[in-house]
Amino acid sequence: MKKILIMILTFVSLSSLLSQQNQSDYFLGNRTYCKKPDDERINKIYPLGIKAVQQNLYIGAAFKIFSEVIQKDNSFCDAYFWAGYTLRLSNMENDAVIFYHAADSLAQNRSIEFKQNLATLSMKVGRINLSRKKFEEMTKYFPDNPEGYYGIGLTSLFIEDYVNGLENINIAEKKYKSSNSDCQSLKAVLLTLNEKYEEAIPYFENVESYFKKDDTFNGYYALCLKQLGIKNSDRKMINKAQKYYEKVQNKNGLPEMVKKTLGGG
Repeated sequence: MKKILIMILTFVSLSSLLSQQNQSDYFLGNRTYCKKPDDERINKIYPLGIKAVQQNLYIGAAFKIFSEVIQKDNSFCDAYFWAGYTLRLSNMENDAVIFYHAADSLAQNRSIEFKQNLATLSMKVGRINLSRKKFEEMTKYFPDNPEGYYGIGLTSLFIEDYVNGLENINIAEKKYKSSNSDCQSLKAVLLTLNEKYEEAIPYFENVESYFKKDDTFNGYYALCLKQLGIKNSDRKMINKAQKYYEKVQNKNGLPEMVKKTLGGG
């Protein structure tokens, strides 16, 4: 499962799931979700920690700053979040999830940034059920934001509730303000998994220029073409499916259903 997880997350671009951090004013450090401790030293060092994160410098020192703030006031949710953020930057992702979880719990559903970062990183480390739970909470508390629905669609690839995944990716598609290649690619996959092959083909075609070298894209596109070719007794489409399957460099990383369907030629 780990190989498949890595391939799918690469396919949908994990960085795009975290893109909100670059768009939100929260990451400028100008506000907090919890009350900041009224302490002269904390008021001095806390902004320094955020600045270090923003510049991606002295990350270890930044973690020590946020740890000190937490020791001063363990109800200050923002310090937990930033501490988790420094751990993620240091590739200590499982530890980061713990701090993100604490931040989200203390914030009491006020922060979409906390939920999205927790949901996305949980998925990356394989905690799919926690990830799904947080994406669902995003749709509940921030219903106008498409990312929660998109996340449910993405986690459906692992939970295998594909109908639910497709329903949510349809909602996400409507809520994005502009065309989103990651959303379209995921919809193509979910349409395929729901055996809606004719509907999936245009979505694969629309995003092919973005993902034409991606193993997961080529694998699922091949699956869609093969199944549609079999359904319509179209040998030309079946041959096209094999060509896309042959583009896959790491076939071992593909889901079994893809390998089983395409492996026979």
